[in-house]
Amino acid sequence: MCREMIGEAAAKKLKTIPLSNDIVSHRIADMASDIEQQLLGRIRKSPFFSLQLDESTDITNAALLLVFVRYRWDSSLQEDILFCGELPTRATAEECFRCMDNYFTENGLDWQNCVGVCSDGAASMTGRHRGVIKQILDLAPEAKWTHCFLHRENLAAKKICFAQLCEGMEADHVQLLYHSEVRWLSRGLVLTRIFELRKEVFSFLTDKKSPLAHHYTNATFIAKLAYLADIFSLLNQLNISLQGRNSNIFFVADKVQAFQRKLSLWSKRAHEERLDMFPLLSDILESSPQVKISHSVSQHLSQLAEKFAEYFPEDPREGHMWVVDPFSVDPTENDVALPSHLESQLLEVSTDSTLKGQWGKLDLGSFWIVVSKEYPLLALRAVKVLLPFTTTYLCESGFSTVATTKTKARSRLRASLEATLRVSLSPIPPRLDLIMCKRQAQVSH
Repeated sequence: MCREMIGEAAAKKLKTIPLSNDIVSHRIADMASDIEQQLLGRIRKSPFFSLQLDESTDITNAALLLVFVRYRWDSSLQEDILFCGELPTRATAEECFRCMDNYFTENGLDWQNCVGVCSDGAASMTGRHRGVIKQILDLAPEAKWTHCFLHRENLAAKKICFAQLCEGMEADHVQLLYHSEVRWLSRGLVLTRIFELRKEVFSFLTDKKSPLAHHYTNATFIAKLAYLADIFSLLNQLNISLQGRNSNIFFVADKVQAFQRKLSLWSKRAHEERLDMFPLLSDILESSPQVKISHSVSQHLSQLAEKFAEYFPEDPREGHMWVVDPFSVDPTENDVALPSHLESQLLEVSTDSTLKGQWGKLDLGSFWIVVSKEYPLLALRAVKVLLPFTTTYLCESGFSTVATTKTKARSRLRASLEATLRVSLSPIPPRLDLIMCKRQAQVSH
């Protein structure tokens, strides 16, 4: 076909492409090795770096530890997969830390340069005496642990008390609302679908002679279902806004604080029987004005606000707002958490018209790297604030890639899994010319 469409010469060139499974696997390994060497070189040259880690299991129940790194390179802050290690037994704190420490030792990375570690709140990660985080912080005294904002938001939302809203429903069906542990929130749209298909669900349950069918003829039940669909939708929107690459403490803290203030506002409005901020519930109440659930909604929102305050007790931005806008924060009037000599430098930066012209054009990381040319100590302090990860989003995305790469049909993909992930996930391009000059092409037959 190629010969007929594009000619004999092109067909001969296509024949030279190696198609052997082993050769393709070796080429992937070569590219992954080159990418890794480039990454390690960059990390060693970066004054500081931060880590994001999580553990999970693959299709064969092998325990995997996935670690991402954020570091300074050239004029920006970069994110990349550091490694994916298979744990010899289970994902215990000892095994996870040993896997990381061995990788650091083998590749000449210094724990002293680590300024941040982000993980979920699993016991193996956060154990007080032998947790992974505790062992890392013992070796990296400048590092600070960040409990993943996504995980905290999920936990806060998961603690919603459904008892009053679901009064009269069987316990088994109340429990269904907690249908997938910490990751349950990603399925919040299920409630919206149930609400939208409530007539079809009623018909189905009636046909099956289910005792649950009568709930769908109860206007109060339908109103509560509408409210749950609305609040889950809003929680999902918050969750999605916290996801993504290159986030920092200022961006995610802004989002969480805004949602907390909304909860207080919504609770107050619900107490005043103003529920227009919940569109599905509002529509139901217009058609069924006899339904009165404003008090339950107000109390429910207050409880949710309390849980958010419990899981987000501190404001990580406090004392660091100068990093976001050094031109409007006056160190003589605001707490900038800086020693006196750096306060003086901050005053100089705040009056530098050249830097102010670049401030609005660059992201925060790139801006402070520019500042480092003239004010290296102040810029270094700012970069240390911006480096730590705020979520384990990259790890979660990485495990999704593992799931699509290592399927039942490819369950033996073990030795080459890390190489495949690195080539798939790393933004660093392999140096193909350098790789190929060391290899001889093997023509497929």
